[in-house]
Amino acid sequence: MIKRNRLLTTLIALLLTGCSGSGRKVGEPAGAREVSGLHFYGQGGVVMDGVAYFTADDFLSDETSPRDPQFPRVVAFDAHTFKKIRTYPFADTYDSTPLVFQKKNGDWLVIAHEHKNARTVAMNRDTARVEWISPANQPGNLFFGYTYYTQPDGSQLILMASRNGLHAVSGETGEEIWWVKRRSNGGVTPCVDQNNGWVFFQCNRGVLKIRATDGHVLTSATVTPPSDCISWNTVLTDDAHGYFVATYWYGKAEWDSAIRVFDKDLQLVWEKTGLPIGRKATLTYANGKLVSGSGNHWDAKYVGGRWKYVTAYAIATGDVVWKCDLSSQDYQYIANVPYFNGCFYAETQSLDRSTAAKLFRINGDTGRLEEVLTYNRGLCSCAQSIIARGKLFSGDLFTGNGQVVVTKLAENSHLDWPGPFGDPQKNQMSLGDEPGARRVRMREITQ
Repeated sequence: MIKRNRLLTTLIALLLTGCSGSGRKVGEPAGAREVSGLHFYGQGGVVMDGVAYFTADDFLSDETSPRDPQFPRVVAFDAHTFKKIRTYPFADTYDSTPLVFQKKNGDWLVIAHEHKNARTVAMNRDTARVEWISPANQPGNLFFGYTYYTQPDGSQLILMASRNGLHAVSGETGEEIWWVKRRSNGGVTPCVDQNNGWVFFQCNRGVLKIRATDGHVLTSATVTPPSDCISWNTVLTDDAHGYFVATYWYGKAEWDSAIRVFDKDLQLVWEKTGLPIGRKATLTYANGKLVSGSGNHWDAKYVGGRWKYVTAYAIATGDVVWKCDLSSQDYQYIANVPYFNGCFYAETQSLDRSTAAKLFRINGDTGRLEEVLTYNRGLCSCAQSIIARGKLFSGDLFTGNGQVVVTKLAENSHLDWPGPFGDPQKNQMSLGDEPGARRVRMREITQ
């Protein structure tokens, strides 16, 4: 009876939205007249020059109904007012993140991965006109985002990791320049050493160091289980604390993930195995510390609270710098812990909509829990959260038909988040420090 009533309701809604009296043009995608850019786009995003670009999920919030095929899957909105600027008619993007970059002629492009078409599409940022389409050889929906290598002539070599390896396509034309064929469960965004022309790429059971100009594999390292790749970030550090490549690996649902840190020649420096980290977790690097969350809402059945913590490891040694104990908190999963202006922000997610989401503000030097924000509902998104302009932007697939939740963190902040993981080449999930920004009490500003 429930299914029958739901079907009847859906048919009536379709009839109504096809009528001129509904205020919506026949054939116009649902939500196209929406003024706010936050609604319907609850997956991955970046912020460039104060403008946010986010993708939409394939399904409506009931998790079974697909979106209108004509619905534009990428939106641009003002990161301050949240007013929609433009939509881009990409096809299904799932949980991926777009990328915005400039061509040699000065034009700006927005690219996104159409997973059902197994390809990357580029559209003009200012007109939404299709500029190029890559070869349809990029399979898989488990893909978070792109990175790039800037070639000597100033053009971008776009790097896209999929189930069949790492693709490098021309940012000018979409032509495939090289393809390193490897198997993977999903696409882990590689990191790029622009100065040396190196790309560090993770695939199942291994990590590769690749010459960016031609795709030649310079060296590789084999890893033992846990050794699966789903979709997250390979992190590059090159500062006073040393040059390292930080990697994350997934195994079973509980207590079977690993963090491994390599040097520039892919010699293993240290590793931590048997960790309680989830299927789509990200790593964060800031000020010599490598930080991860905990928990897993995919098939995990943890007992007790011993797994509830956020840990900071010294990037050079793997020593525990601090461990923020969250055993008294109610949550299923912390996938993302982005850093901004002295603090790490650990965001909880849950597949149980009745479990209220929380945001933990953790002191970056000491690991002390400084503040807890409890939302009035459960929040969940496959894609990573980001910080820009003093705000946390995070997807929420539960509310409405998917939306972006915005939480105020600071005033007088002017920093963007240009890549899926912050720096679009190093993937550190860190915004760095901004002395002029003033921390405020955390509060959601979208409800």
